[in-house]
Amino acid sequence: MSDTPLPPDFPTEDSPSDSPAERVEKRTWRRVFKFLKWDLIVSNSVAVLTTSIVAVTAMYATLTTTDKNLEESRRGARVSALVDEWSVTIADAAAAIELIDQRANDLWAFGAAYEQQGVILNEAMENETAKEKEYLKVRQNIAFSSAKAGLVSSTVTNKCLDKFVTMLDTWQNALNWTRSTLLLEDGVQSGIEAVAMQQDGRTALSNSLTIVRELARTELDTAGTDGSSVKCNIPDEESLWKKLVPEDAAS
Repeated sequence: MSDTPLPPDFPTEDSPSDSPAERVEKRTWRRVFKFLKWDLIVSNSVAVLTTSIVAVTAMYATLTTTDKNLEESRRGARVSALVDEWSVTIADAAAAIELIDQRANDLWAFGAAYEQQGVILNEAMENETAKEKEYLKVRQNIAFSSAKAGLVSSTVTNKCLDKFVTMLDTWQNALNWTRSTLLLEDGVQSGIEAVAMQQDGRTALSNSLTIVRELARTELDTAGTDGSSVKCNIPDEESLWKKLVPEDAAS
C-alpha cells in the first residue's frame, strides 16, 4: 500500500513561485493523503485479520464437530457391542443358575426320600446326572460369552464376572461332592446335611444373577467404562464352599 501513486493534480513539492498560503495548503494536503494511506493500510490489515480469524474459527468448529461425531460413533458402536455380548452372557448365566437350582432340588429329593422313608430314589439321582450334562454345555457357553462381554466392559466388571464364574464352579464341585457322598453307605448322612445347606444357599444363586444383570445395565449406561457402582457381593470360593458342604468336608 505504500506504493499507491498520487493523483495527477495532487500538490507535491513546494515551488519557489508558491505563495506562503499555497505552501501551507500543499503541506496540509500531503499530510491528509499520508493519513488516508495509513488508514487504508490499517483497514485492509484488519479485514485480512478478521477473515483469518473467521476461517480459523470455522475450521476449529468443523474439527470439533468431527471429533464429537467420531466420539458419538465410537460410543454407539461400543454400546451396540455391549448389548450383543451382554444379552448372551445374561441368558447363559440364567440358564446355568436354573440348572444348578434344579440339580440341588434333585439331590435334596434323593436325600429326603432316604432320610424320611429309607427309600433310594434313583429317579432323582438320574435326573440330576442328566442335568449336569446340560449344565456343562451351558458352562462352556458362559466361558465364551462372559469373556466376550468382558472385552467391551470395564476392569471392575471383569473382576466381578470372574467371581460369578468361580461361584458357578464352586457350586458344581459341591453338587458333585454331594452326589458322590449320597451314594456312599457311610456318607449318606453327610450328603443329607449338604443338601440341606444347599437349599439354604439357593438365595445366593438368584442374588448373583441379579448382580450380573445390574452389571450389564451399568455398563450400558456408561458405554463400558465404569461398573464400579455395582456392589459385587458374590462370595469367594472358600467361604462359599463352607456354606455348601459340611464342615468336615470343607476342612
